[in-house]
Amino acid sequence: MVCWKNMRDRIGAPAFSTALRRWARTLVVLSCSLIALSCLSPAVPVSRGHGLPRSQRPKISIPALEKRIHALINEERKAHGLSPLAWDDSLARIARGHSKDMAGRGYFSHDTPDGKDFSFRYRQQDYTCAIRIGNTIHTGAENLALISQYRSIITIDGVSTYDWYTAEQVAAATVQGWMDSPGHRKNILTPHWLNQGIGVFITTDDQVYITQNFC
Repeated sequence: MVCWKNMRDRIGAPAFSTALRRWARTLVVLSCSLIALSCLSPAVPVSRGHGLPRSQRPKISIPALEKRIHALINEERKAHGLSPLAWDDSLARIARGHSKDMAGRGYFSHDTPDGKDFSFRYRQQDYTCAIRIGNTIHTGAENLALISQYRSIITIDGVSTYDWYTAEQVAAATVQGWMDSPGHRKNILTPHWLNQGIGVFITTDDQVYITQNFC
């Protein structure tokens, strides 16, 4: 299962609408507004002949995956005539912290279980984002994604075979899912953003949490 969420923090801006769109046959895209949340869990299809034994799980370098997502985001911006986003180490650190926190505490949301959103995480790290466009001050934005590192599991006679995603497939699926969702796409293609940070955390049960922060 793959889930995506987006949030923008802009003074005077309305909450975003909820939108769902399916990516491929085995993935589900989730887009949520600030007031609505839902996530669908599709049945995992049986896929024979394409799996790899667990011992052959592709090794994923988290820093390399973060930078690959960053590069794919800038490819999308370039394709739409926009300037690339600079990599921001501070935003990446904030994003990594949120991905790790979601994984550790078992939630998937912009708001932590104690009600803290990404603007709090910016302030907590002494990060200030204030981009003035006309009479509006833009204070940042956040996209989230959650994807399993494998497409499916087949168990025959007690032996499990995994159909793994490569790091490139994880990156491509994440960015494509965001681009297919109106709210996430709007964040990515917002002209006035200058910087972004990507933070990835992979759990021991092969779930990949991804946070993208903008300024």
